[in-house]
Amino acid sequence: MSLTTLGDAAGYHLFRRDSAGLKADLQRLTTELSTGRVSDLGQATGGDFSALSDVMHRLRLTETFATGIAEAALAAQGRQTALERLSAEIEGLGPGLLAVSNSGAASELQLRLADAPDRFEMAVSSLNTRVAGQSLFSGDRPDQPALRPADDILDALRPIADAAPDAATLIAEIDAWFSDTGGGYDSFAWQGGGGDPPPVLLEEGQSVEAGVTAREDAIRTTLAGLALAALTAEGHGPADETSRRELTQAAAGRLELGETGLIQLRANLGTAEAQLDAARVRTEATRSSLELEQGRITAADPYSTASEIEELSQRLESLYLVTARLSRLSLSEYL
Repeated sequence: MSLTTLGDAAGYHLFRRDSAGLKADLQRLTTELSTGRVSDLGQATGGDFSALSDVMHRLRLTETFATGIAEAALAAQGRQTALERLSAEIEGLGPGLLAVSNSGAASELQLRLADAPDRFEMAVSSLNTRVAGQSLFSGDRPDQPALRPADDILDALRPIADAAPDAATLIAEIDAWFSDTGGGYDSFAWQGGGGDPPPVLLEEGQSVEAGVTAREDAIRTTLAGLALAALTAEGHGPADETSRRELTQAAAGRLELGETGLIQLRANLGTAEAQLDAARVRTEATRSSLELEQGRITAADPYSTASEIEELSQRLESLYLVTARLSRLSLSEYL
């Protein structure tokens, strides 16, 4: 029977300690090889974390800018699309109404006005467009629709039209309702916030205004023109043919002004979109540069790591072989 001496026990303890150490080193190197990152940043940085901390801070800041720019670009694209739809609703409508109001027959005038209520509804719907759960034209209250439904707005205007004694009075009242600060449009139709949307931060010290609200003059004028046309089509307001032609001419004039204003509004928005796109490119370049710098500090050399793994594997195999021989771990010895 073999007896285990104190020297044998100490030897086995040393073998187990060395084996555990080699396994831990092997696990660490394997993790570094798979992740590409050193596990001991203190050793990699020589105990000076200032450079790495600065890179990480700038990288987080860049990520914040990138997220804000991406969200703003998506919203700006949605606004551009909605304004394009609004422009399509009134494209050529003003001149067409003006022509028929001057020389067309009453039946032709009515036919030309027939779809005005639907156009007004489509315009309001475009201004209530939402992207990613956010209303695009509501100012600083993106959780709210920009405007009440079109039917609610027309319901508020119909009594005004019916009470107007003549076309000139009705035109003036509709203009005031839509354009006056604190008037019916602001106090009833408008459902957004009291302020403009916040500017978009492009980088430290630089921002861009990319927000458009349904309180823009071009939008108010467009809606006033469509509302006049819709009320006239429905037979509200003075019923004589002369008044109806005056109302149609007034609607045409406001639609032409609105069309011009929308073109300028979309051009301004396009400029903001270009700034957002340029900022996106700069931000991506900055992020790539910072990630390279972070990798330079924290990346593990794959060739060196693989060589160390190979060396440790051989040492561990040798240790197991020596341990097995000292312990006489063989079938013949056991028997």
